Amino acid sequence: MELQSEIRQALSDERFGRYLTACSNNVEKACTLYLWNMQISSAFFPWLSVAEVVLRNRIHLALSQVHGSEWPWSMGFERTLPQRRQGFNPVEELQHSRRGYDTDQTGKVIADLKFAFWQQMLKANQERPLWNGYLFTAFPNLDRTLSVRDNRETIYQCVDKIRELRNRIAHHEPIFNRNLKDDYQNIIKLIGICHSQEFIDWLKQGQQVGRQPLLEFFLSNKP
Repeated sequence: MELQSEIRQALSDERFGRYLTACSNNVEKACTLYLWNMQISSAFFPWLSVAEVVLRNRIHLALSQVHGSEWPWSMGFERTLPQRRQGFNPVEELQHSRRGYDTDQTGKVIADLKFAFWQQMLKANQERPLWNGYLFTAFPNLDRTLSVRDNRETIYQCVDKIRELRNRIAHHEPIFNRNLKDDYQNIIKLIGICHSQEFIDWLKQGQQVGRQPLLEFFLSNKP
């Protein structure tokens, strides 16, 4: 079987068709774009992972201040979560994630909770019980001239965009048609409101290709 025909058969016309459309039905260019999409998706993964780990650890810091280090088992905390009948239910997610763990295993619960749970923690219903007192503790590099509400909403929107990108990559969807430079800067922004530029520079060293970070290399070499 001719390679180009095999590629189209393996990937499906629907999936590969998006690349063909972007490349004016030039199959060779579409194949190159598909490979580039794979490569840059892989380059984003370490940054998405770090962003998630940083986010959940900063929220854990705030929750521990209010509800103690065993906050996943705190009924006071659980009562602050919305109980939804449709869509993502943070109460069910918390109950499911802590099941089977002892109260000295908060770290394991943190690792099991979905990204959607941490995003929910940045919604307006957590302002009074959590963020009015501890937003600037958890996110020390925020703009302190802005209100807690404005800063919380900024973080929420930032996380929402990161989760959207993360989900597209996880489901092997094309991301070549996104503004990936903005996506990258959005991830850097989230990490930067938690940690120093020195920390960010250290992370970049872990993805060097020559003297250029891997993700930046692919961003500057889109076919």
